[in-house]
Amino acid sequence: MPTKKSLKNRRRFEHKNEKELTYEELFPPYEPLYKYCIYFINEVTSEEEINYLITIAQTTTHFVIDTECNCTSKTPALIQIYFVTSLDIASPLLLVEIDFLPHYSSSLFLKFKELFDYIFSLRSILYSWGFISDELNRFLPCKLFSLPIRTTNYNTQGHFKSWFNQWIKKYYSSSPDNINEDVNDIVIINAPAYDPTLILPTQLMNDKKFSSGETWSLQDAVVYTFGQYLSKRETLRRWSIGLDVKLPTRDTSFSSNYRKKLINYACLDCVSVAHIHLIMQQSKIPLDTNYIHQEPQTSGEYILSNNLTVLSDMFQLSDDSSSSSEEYHTELVAVHVPNERHQSPSHIIQMDYQQETEAPALVPPTVPRSHKRSSIAKKKRNQKTSRRHRANRYNYEIIRPANMKITSIKKLLRENHIKYTNIHVVHSVLYIGVKSDGHKRLYEQLLPSHMFV
Repeated sequence: MPTKKSLKNRRRFEHKNEKELTYEELFPPYEPLYKYCIYFINEVTSEEEINYLITIAQTTTHFVIDTECNCTSKTPALIQIYFVTSLDIASPLLLVEIDFLPHYSSSLFLKFKELFDYIFSLRSILYSWGFISDELNRFLPCKLFSLPIRTTNYNTQGHFKSWFNQWIKKYYSSSPDNINEDVNDIVIINAPAYDPTLILPTQLMNDKKFSSGETWSLQDAVVYTFGQYLSKRETLRRWSIGLDVKLPTRDTSFSSNYRKKLINYACLDCVSVAHIHLIMQQSKIPLDTNYIHQEPQTSGEYILSNNLTVLSDMFQLSDDSSSSSEEYHTELVAVHVPNERHQSPSHIIQMDYQQETEAPALVPPTVPRSHKRSSIAKKKRNQKTSRRHRANRYNYEIIRPANMKITSIKKLLRENHIKYTNIHVVHSVLYIGVKSDGHKRLYEQLLPSHMFV
């Protein structure tokens, strides 16, 4: 009999496949803006190749980095590093095959370490989708580098959420006359007739990411920024098979076509991050330094520059309109204030009204009671208080038909990142209380009418 964990993994796998099919049907394949030339780093890498790469690394300061692990064993398998240079040049993209490196005492391995020393130098900036230091920690046993690395690490995924929110708000706040509809870098996805757990209109997806605290996947970021489909089917794969066909010790049970799919996936994961960062840079939206991390150094000094090199104003947006994430929260969080026992600093961000204050009334001192309340009186008082609090939880209410157990309903709501204040089923009708009118409007779009039937 399958366990709860296996059933959950199966549902997640089915949802992922359904999402892949939906994206593949709706959008053209992702076309990289950056050109690249693949270099395999393994035991058959020539000395000429490694010397050339070292020379290029000495004059390159911007790199995109990603890693892959084997799906079952979770062992480190691949490091991808893209040299970000000019759009007109096919820059090196390294595929470092961990299980096919030469012995660490060999002269070739020492050359690999020298290459990593230049890439991870103090002057370098590493771009990644997520916190790269956590991923690199698993690759320490390969002995190509040591931690902490001395680079400036830029978490593009972390910055993307706030940038996209400002970008979309700026787009919608611009007058129609100032918007060039031919610009391919503005993608506004209108409401399709698809499951809202798979795809949403642009504004709703942006609201969903903020209200749930959910991070943007690279695939979603590419869809909503470029209107193109970046396949993630090869995410959970066995990578230690020897991608380089020149490797004599490669696993020959895998076809060359399968290898090409893995190689293409690994490369596009890097160049798409570089593409997204370029668009963010060109948008003239200020750089968020919260997602730039400089590892502490034992010596020397590093000064971080906040100046952006703006190549062109591709978006044709009005400079008069700008929105901050703080303004967004003001708009989303409605005037409903939960009772005190349900309030917490993380939930109460900012209210869009000012609470009226009154001068304290002069009340004559009360005479202490000589007797305590009876248990029956306490019970009545508690019931009255509970009814009042319960009513407050349904100030903003979503109604759906339901014939499921409460535990199953709660599980579905959690899986879809729906934050509710209370739920109740009466005669096959589900009542979902939510925090504000903004949440209600958002969740009405996210919850299909047949979801709990």
